[in-house]
Amino acid sequence: MARAVILDEPIDLDPEVIELARLNKVLLHVLRVSNYDGELRSSQEDGLRRIVNAVAEVEDALGSIEHAFIKLVKPVVYVPADIDILVRRDQVLLAASRLVRLGYRVLLYEPYTVTLVKNGVNVDLYVHPSAANLVYARGEDFLKSRVETVYNGVRVVSIDRDHEVVLTVLHAVYKEGIVTLNDVATVIKWMSHETVRLCAGLRCAQALGFVLTVALLSMMGSATLPYKLPIGYWSSKLIGRVLGNTAYVPSILQGVKRLGDVRLLGQLVSRIARVSY
Repeated sequence: MARAVILDEPIDLDPEVIELARLNKVLLHVLRVSNYDGELRSSQEDGLRRIVNAVAEVEDALGSIEHAFIKLVKPVVYVPADIDILVRRDQVLLAASRLVRLGYRVLLYEPYTVTLVKNGVNVDLYVHPSAANLVYARGEDFLKSRVETVYNGVRVVSIDRDHEVVLTVLHAVYKEGIVTLNDVATVIKWMSHETVRLCAGLRCAQALGFVLTVALLSMMGSATLPYKLPIGYWSSKLIGRVLGNTAYVPSILQGVKRLGDVRLLGQLVSRIARVSY
């Protein structure tokens, strides 16, 4: 399946391949390159259209607000589970209010994230990328790489490819604790010397090396994607990253406050049991 995603080669589809493609967040890409025509393809295409329409609406609403869509523009075709946007800290409430005027409803308000929903599509406004309220990257480090691009015919503000690769690595290792084929394809197709330089500057070279190792092992047949980090290893890596950077340390207090959240146990059980995200 990796060849179908990375090299755009057709693949024989069976229920196992389809399920693996779904878990790896590359189902629509695999269906397209294999010229699959059926209800599943139609459902995926419809899902993508819903996301594209929502992206167009949100981009138009945010206007002059300093923002950037992340984890959206990729070298593979897929249907995002939600829409993620970095927003400057002093403009995040303005961004949320503009979306509320369009009919979006606030689902969750957290120290570094505001989640809104409309017609079943979630929009996450991020000040800083974080996991359990623990910051693993600073939003301004990525907002400075803002570029205009086209997403399925819609002009949007995103981040450049090198920063997208870095954020993909950070998100996989520190946020989800799972490396998908979508992640691997993004890293392999878009990684450059500048990516390596950025990772060194943002202290995530080890995480990049980890994702590349998983990619190599998967291509050798020694590992299966999605690859899930053991829960203890993942949590130690996240905490180590936060404690290892003075810019992230203030979020420790927010993480401690999260311990009193009644939803925490359920979320922890779900994280332990899941094989993808």
